[in-house]
Amino acid sequence: MKRNWKIILPLVLISLGLFTFFKIRSEQSTEKEKYTLGAMTYILENFHFSPRKINNSLSEQLFKEYLKRIDPSKRYFLQSDIDSLSKYKYDLDNQIRELRFDFFNKSFEILMKRQALAQRHFEDLIKQPLDLSTKDSIVLEYDKIPFPQDEKALKERWKKFLKYSILTDIAQQMEAEKDSAKKKTDIELYNSGVKTIKKNFSQYFENLNELTREDYLAVYLNTLAELFDPHTNYFKPADKERFDTSMSGSFEGIGARLQKEGAYTKIVELIPGGPAWRGKKLEVGDIILKVRQENENEPVDVVGMRLEKIVKLIKGKKGTTVYLTVKKLNGKIVEISIVRDKVILEETFAKSLIIKKDNFKIGYTYLPKFYHNFQLENDRNSASDIKKELEKLKENDVYGLILDLRNNGGGSLRDVIDIAGYFIKKGPVVQVQNRDKTRRVFKDPDSDIVWEKPVVVLVNEMSASASEILAAALQDYKRAIIIGGKQTYGKGTVQKFVDLSQISRRNDLGDLGSLKWTTQKFFRINGSSTQKKGVQSDIDLPDKYRYIKFGEKDQPNALPFSTIDPAEYTIWNGYENYNETIEKIKQITDTMTIFKNITLLAKWFKANSERHIYPLNKKDFLAFVEKNNNQADYLDSITQYENHLVFSALPQDTINKQNDTIFKEKQKRWIEELKKDPYLSIAVETVKNLKLRK
Repeated sequence: MKRNWKIILPLVLISLGLFTFFKIRSEQSTEKEKYTLGAMTYILENFHFSPRKINNSLSEQLFKEYLKRIDPSKRYFLQSDIDSLSKYKYDLDNQIRELRFDFFNKSFEILMKRQALAQRHFEDLIKQPLDLSTKDSIVLEYDKIPFPQDEKALKERWKKFLKYSILTDIAQQMEAEKDSAKKKTDIELYNSGVKTIKKNFSQYFENLNELTREDYLAVYLNTLAELFDPHTNYFKPADKERFDTSMSGSFEGIGARLQKEGAYTKIVELIPGGPAWRGKKLEVGDIILKVRQENENEPVDVVGMRLEKIVKLIKGKKGTTVYLTVKKLNGKIVEISIVRDKVILEETFAKSLIIKKDNFKIGYTYLPKFYHNFQLENDRNSASDIKKELEKLKENDVYGLILDLRNNGGGSLRDVIDIAGYFIKKGPVVQVQNRDKTRRVFKDPDSDIVWEKPVVVLVNEMSASASEILAAALQDYKRAIIIGGKQTYGKGTVQKFVDLSQISRRNDLGDLGSLKWTTQKFFRINGSSTQKKGVQSDIDLPDKYRYIKFGEKDQPNALPFSTIDPAEYTIWNGYENYNETIEKIKQITDTMTIFKNITLLAKWFKANSERHIYPLNKKDFLAFVEKNNNQADYLDSITQYENHLVFSALPQDTINKQNDTIFKEKQKRWIEELKKDPYLSIAVETVKNLKLRK
């Protein structure tokens, strides 16, 4: 059997290093937890692309971030607890070196007591009527509020939170019965709200009480790992088997990737081909508040619930319906129904249409991700599929191409290099730098060009990793004009995954969990990294995420943008008006009302994301909700758009699928969505204006 020494050798070196590390520094540290901490920190210090020093600065940050993660809403710890733990603030680096858990053990002990106290406060408060007529408010920007000074203040905080929860439920009830002839009385609304909140929080505390020491230790170790960069993570035993369905959040039930932000769970990606993606109602940025099953009337509140539990609630049998109550970016709270299903693979593959505008025929190809099955090399992949789509479009004699990489989260680097090669003569596509500053240039190996006509690439803030590499390469060669938001996501790093048990020289410790850490960094051929800055569009068009904190630049501890020497490459000289076209289209977009309205919507989203003070007076709260919903409806109405483009399927596809009614229905739905797309309208105008040299 041929061994892959590129993979095995680093693991051998790590294992040998760990043997020496423990022999010299930890004669007494034979327990599983200590070995796990030692293994993890050894790898991070010696193999991470940009290792941090384990010093007082890291100690202080670990202290603050861990407490924030285990009590994000400041509804458990008292200020006196924080004061008693503060003696550890600058000692955690020493504890890590000495494989000690003094701070973790003490904070865990206090947390267990405070959670029990919080549950008693809740049970006491929910028995008594809560006065919703007082002029009071709640602050939900937890970084700006102190820990409660004493138990009385803690109980008052819980009281306010329960009032807010009941008012939110009452507002949802009133929205649901808006068009109903029979409406609930104030007493009925209140009693129904209390019943819902009581059930939700009983479930919440039940879930909380199921958390074990191992669960909190995993949070502690993962907090330490993420101080190195946001893509470096520790996974406790069993979590590594749920990597795609837990910590990274790919839910096979609805097809979404979720991420915990304090007590809340946010949608960060819709998996192409999944039911949520197909339904078009759930969006990136939505916050999941409740989950309801189709055979139940009462939803379960998931605020503060661990991700593993939320997964179980959302997953279910194919064909069953799950109802998600979400807070949209515009502040509205709505319930969305999603029929559970498996991801339809055909939806994840590249596909094309022909767009007609004036006397032009333009090819449009959508690539949701860069797919490649390395276990089955004869299986279809994105590079071979894109080549087929380009050949079909050439047969239809289109004038140019729009390649849509919006919401493309990345994938196979090999396919990126192959696809870039379809548009350029042989040359570099991307550079990869290692920890030791050595670099490798990945090149298109041949001079064959599949597509010689004009190209425009559509991107947005969700275009990440591999899609950024392709967009950057085509931009650097001046082969394509990039249209989208201010910049793409900005993930310019490479990670490796290791099972810590596999590198251990001991077999009596059991499963130690796994570590994913950053090992390399991507660089454009012009020498700039895509890290943090992403790819900046040639034609910058506003979208609703413009002012929202989203992307690598907004991630804590993200590795910095940097540069290296450029690779040797020759700019494509096939256009006679490349720069002129960019300037002309910019002038057109500057005058378009739709983009001015989208900017208004984006600012509204920003204002909603920064609103953290809410009234607890029922009249004021409901007035606020009504005003917010009316404004949201107005902004939704002025950002509706019709681009008046004519779409048609490729003749080759219609011949092969002429009796496929499901294919025809999917095409119809797809085209209906594209007709509402203002960015596609601009892409078409850009292609029309690009002229090739004769």
